[in-house]
Parts: sequence; C-alpha cells; structure tokens
Amino acid sequence: MFTERSGKFGLVRWGGVAGVAAAVMLVLVGILILVAPHQRGVFESFSDYLIEVILVVTFVGTLVTIVGLHVLYTGSGRYGRLGAASALITFLGYALIIVVTAASALAGGQVLHYVRVTGGLAVLIGLVLLGVMILRTQLLPWWCGVLLIVGFPVGDFLDNVAAGSEAIVFAIVWGGIGYALLSVRGPLTEPVAERPSQAS
Repeated sequence: MFTERSGKFGLVRWGGVAGVAAAVMLVLVGILILVAPHQRGVFESFSDYLIEVILVVTFVGTLVTIVGLHVLYTGSGRYGRLGAASALITFLGYALIIVVTAASALAGGQVLHYVRVTGGLAVLIGLVLLGVMILRTQLLPWWCGVLLIVGFPVGDFLDNVAAGSEAIVFAIVWGGIGYALLSVRGPLTEPVAERPSQAS
C-alpha cells in the first residue's frame, strides 16, 4: 500500500514538474512569435520550425500534467466518471494536436486542419470539465479550476489582439497547475483546505 501511494504521489509530482516545464517553453514560444512572427501557412524560417518543435515537446509535457491531475483525483472518491471522462477528452485532444503539430513541422506548413480543430474542441471541452471538477472537489486551489475554464477562450481572444499572447496565457494556466501539483502535501484525497500547512 505504501509503495502504491508513493508511486501515485510520484506521478502527481512529475505532473507538476511537466506543467512548470511546459509553462517555461510556452513563454519561449510567445517570445519567439513576438520577435519573429510565426507563419500560419507555409513555414519559411528556422524560427517557424523551432516553434513547432517546442510546441510538440510542450504538449507532451501537458499530457504528463493531465496524467498527474488524473492520478490526484482518482483517489478522491468524488472524481467520478465525469472527471475521468474530462481528463480523457483533454488528453486525447492534446494528443491530436501533437500529431498535427508534428505533421506540420514535417510538411513545412500547417496541415490536417480539421484534425486540429477537432483536437482544439476536445481540449476546450475537457479543460472546462476539468476546471469544474477542481472547483467541485477542492483537491487543488480554486484558482486552478478557474484557470482551466477561462484559459482557452481568453487565450484565443488575446491571440487575435497580439501575436504570441495565447502562448503566454497557456503558460500561466499550465504553470499554475504544475505549481499546485508540486505543492500537494499530505494524503492525496484530502481537500486542499484540510491539508497540513506547508510551513509546518
């Protein structure tokens, strides 16, 4: 039992590390897009390809973070099928986006548009449901749920205003989730308000 709990806690920690790492890479993507605007059609420069490669690695890190969230919540007894489904939908959505991003890098331009749209829709739905589950179960701070719910629409809106801003918004989202997972202390099934203080 101890080994099983230690293993689950380890997965939660890895999810936290992956979230923070994904946030750092997303900030880098935002800076690259600001310095050298990213081509949405045909890739023409080294920075275009570099951004795609960084995004693939970033999305893989995001998948690890989603697994960490799932592991944290499966033992709560309040997660339920909806929670599991939301994690699965988000995971599959990001997996589709990874495939499209990798294929775009190999093709030298954006491809599989409808697959990207499908993946994005799955991510949007999954993140909103995950956010609701976080607010409901209180195993992570409430602001984690809010970040997941508003991150996608806010990022999409701001990206139309300033190039690279969507990457920064998602850096905040996944960096915040990663930090929260790294901050988990005590039994994984305790609501955040009931866990021992980190200062103790």
